Amino acid sequence: MKRTFITLVMAVVAISMTACGSAGFGKGKVDSLSYAVGADLGLNLNFGMGDMDLDRDVVKASILDFYKNGDVEGEEIKALRSRMMEYQYTHVMPFMNAKRMQSMIETDCPDTLPALPALYDENFTREDVSKMIGSNMGAWIKGLRAELDMKSVMRAVDDGLALESAEHIDSLMLLTQQQMRDVFTAYTAEQKRIMEEERQAKLAENAEASAAWLAEVEKMDGVQKTESGLLYRIDREGTGAQATKDSSVVEVNYEGKTRDGKVFDSSYERGESISFPLNGVIKGWTEGMKLVKEGGQITLWIPSELAYGERGAGADIGPNEALEFKVELIKVTE
Repeated sequence: MKRTFITLVMAVVAISMTACGSAGFGKGKVDSLSYAVGADLGLNLNFGMGDMDLDRDVVKASILDFYKNGDVEGEEIKALRSRMMEYQYTHVMPFMNAKRMQSMIETDCPDTLPALPALYDENFTREDVSKMIGSNMGAWIKGLRAELDMKSVMRAVDDGLALESAEHIDSLMLLTQQQMRDVFTAYTAEQKRIMEEERQAKLAENAEASAAWLAEVEKMDGVQKTESGLLYRIDREGTGAQATKDSSVVEVNYEGKTRDGKVFDSSYERGESISFPLNGVIKGWTEGMKLVKEGGQITLWIPSELAYGERGAGADIGPNEALEFKVELIKVTE
């Protein structure tokens, strides 16, 4: 049961399936998921982070404050986690390593062992660290995307902190460890279901919007369509060589946009061209770069199935997104 506190100092990112429990839970007395969440935090503070001698009142106040007022995607939490990482490397790791070394020394006089490194100093005070950990816990709770009863959460935190031994979890807390595992399993399954519904809705939305956009592009002067559905326009005729093989290597300058006009990639912005084999890129590029000669420029409107499909790519290219590329072909190497 006992866990090193190093995990939660770095970040509260997962619900433990072993830290919680008790019979005697009555429906209506407390929300089960809320209690499970709070119990996990309280037990970690008690048994996993006991060596830190945190100011527990500050931790609890910071949990509530961030849950009520914090932004899980804002700069505040990014700065907080960066500072926690710094604390991890400068204080926690040396402390844990020294404590491990102490445990390996056999002696009848433990008072003669070297002192452990300090966990707190003028840069990382006890209050400061307690607030950081509490805020991070509050951010984790807020990020669960669940309707929680914070009174039940904080009651469970207190219950976990009040235990004198991890052996008494099942008998003294409101849920047994098995009941907790069942709660978390049900929560995880529900979140997966919701995320899949959202993904399917986004797939359908993007597919419909991309099809409508490509239909409008196809009406533009000079735009042609290949058998695969690729739309293209020769903006400048080239006079040099033309790629004919999938293994051909091309050197290009290019700019990629989403259908709403957002530039997501640009060799122009980087200030240098790029070379690649045509069989190493998306299908729309493999086909499209064979339609223009060296020295020419082409605009490609690429359907999702010839681009990144249902998986999308990065933060800017969603699933089933059609894309636009302006490409200048500098050189072809067969």
